[in-house]
Amino acid sequence: MLVFISDLHFTDGTAGEHNLTPRAFDYFFDDLQGVIQDPRNRVRELSLVFLGDIFDLLRTTGWFGYPEAERPWGNNPTAMEVHAATLFDELAAHPKNRESFAKIKGRLATLMKLVEEVKVLYVPGNHDRLVNLSRRLREKACQALNLTHDPQERFPHRLEYPDYGVFARHGHEYDYYNFEGGPAHTEADYDQVPIGDPITTELVSRLPYELARRLQLPAPDKERLVANFQDIDNVRPLSAVVEWLLYQVEQQPAWLKGLIEDVVDDCIRAFYRLEFVKRWFDRHDKWLDPFDKADQIQMALFILEKFKVFSLDKLWSLASRAKGALLKDDLLAAAPTEAALRDPRFRFVVYGHTHEPLVVPLRRRFEKEQLYLNTGTWRARHQKSMMDASFVSWKNLTYVIFFRPEERPGRQALFETWTGTLKEV
Repeated sequence: MLVFISDLHFTDGTAGEHNLTPRAFDYFFDDLQGVIQDPRNRVRELSLVFLGDIFDLLRTTGWFGYPEAERPWGNNPTAMEVHAATLFDELAAHPKNRESFAKIKGRLATLMKLVEEVKVLYVPGNHDRLVNLSRRLREKACQALNLTHDPQERFPHRLEYPDYGVFARHGHEYDYYNFEGGPAHTEADYDQVPIGDPITTELVSRLPYELARRLQLPAPDKERLVANFQDIDNVRPLSAVVEWLLYQVEQQPAWLKGLIEDVVDDCIRAFYRLEFVKRWFDRHDKWLDPFDKADQIQMALFILEKFKVFSLDKLWSLASRAKGALLKDDLLAAAPTEAALRDPRFRFVVYGHTHEPLVVPLRRRFEKEQLYLNTGTWRARHQKSMMDASFVSWKNLTYVIFFRPEERPGRQALFETWTGTLKEV
């Protein structure tokens, strides 16, 4: 039995309390145990794959205490590695995460008594790209998840399971903003810093951090407002992020809007002053393409910078126009191009990254159906409403299970996908 989960995004909590409740792992492992113990099944081995964005070393305020040169997009990798190890320790020490890691180990120990072999594997994504850069961080990841891996070796960027017909990767390789490498997907490609790294830390994490520093409000009001801005990274679709920010500003009294506008302006200016960001735009802003990927980032930042200049109605119009260029699912477009699908042993392409659980038929080849599956996320989601400017929030939990025919004799089930949604008042 082969199981995939992804995009858990364990953090140190400094950029918002978004860590999973450990109870979620009880639901997950209870189901796996039920499948294994089902007398109709013949499961003899279990491979559990953590398919990227498990340890989030970007969504933190911890980097703000270090100079730019020592951050992930700086030019002092030795110092950066030391700081990343410190941030990982703080992530692992978070009470929720500590309990979750203990629960994962304990439940895996139980499953080891029920099957002949249990393997636990991990593929880094873009938010945990740093984990693969040093043995020290790989050791910490192995310890946290009880991984079946030699930390002297880098974690793989893709996995192939021909017995299950499965090819898997995190999928950020096809996200222009979160993978800076080329199509060869070499180790050097994965080591390159994408623009998504400083966007996550220097914009998404810094904006609520600066608001918290400057706001003079009663504690409950301040915490509620800051928490709303900390949720930027949970907005879906991602193209609605600008609208989410406009929506948050629109709900505030006039005097508070002015403060928020100042903070947004300061954060954007500081972002543009980063040496890495200057170099990135120099490389990616193409004169021959009137609305390239660099222009799309600049358009979003331009809208946010114009709170004081344009009316909110005008900004909503601009945000709606900009959103159209960001709606394409690049991972869905990439899945049919995977070379593995030309091999008759493979039927399934599995990605994570988008936080959107999907099962999409691709084609019928070699007398077999070929499909793309996305493992979604276990994170909260703030979904843009269809009929007005509001957002509705809930929590998700998604996992994918693959079977070999002999593991389900007589039923020939190849895979199951499960997505749970929890809406709380």
